[in-house]
Amino acid sequence: MKLCLFGATGGTGQELLQQALDRGHEVTAIVRRPAAIPFTHARLRVMVGDALQPDSFAAALHHQDAVLSVLGRNSFKPMTFYRQSARLIVEQMEIAGVQRLVCLTSVGVVDKPIGPLLYRWLVKPLLGNIYDDMRQMEQIIRESRLAWTIVRPSRLVDGKRIGQYRVGASGELDRAYSISRADVANCLLNQLDTQATWQQTLAVAY
Repeated sequence: MKLCLFGATGGTGQELLQQALDRGHEVTAIVRRPAAIPFTHARLRVMVGDALQPDSFAAALHHQDAVLSVLGRNSFKPMTFYRQSARLIVEQMEIAGVQRLVCLTSVGVVDKPIGPLLYRWLVKPLLGNIYDDMRQMEQIIRESRLAWTIVRPSRLVDGKRIGQYRVGASGELDRAYSISRADVANCLLNQLDTQATWQQTLAVAY
């Protein structure tokens, strides 16, 4: 499958890129800093682009089978990065005729209490602006005409891919404490093999 990947240089993105190549996919990675990908591969094409500048990535979407977005940005101030990038990626996918989108957000967008007390009382309020922006991002994707799947992981940690984790088809999970970036990447790639999760939001955690 031909995949276009946004966010390939982040922690989850690096795992996703490597696993996609290991599965035999052809990957076009849209990155602002190509040097942040320290290897080459016969099925990897690295292109300079910015998710907020559609002219920089529009051409890369043509003839792709699917788009995966694991973009990330942190801020304690009000932000619009997630909603803006989602709107632009969706618009350019529709123009290019690419239907399949798998996108990463967070269980933090859920209003009900989820996770340990420290996260609920301290961490989640600190990240409130990020989660607000992600909610808008999810809404933009849901209102699109794409065959989308949104994946909401719990707290991301470093660790090996286990391949065993819980998936909440409602977009929520009780006791959603953590999951490795490697297993999140595994979950994201698994969505490409099924139509059962089209127009669905999934939560994922150990």
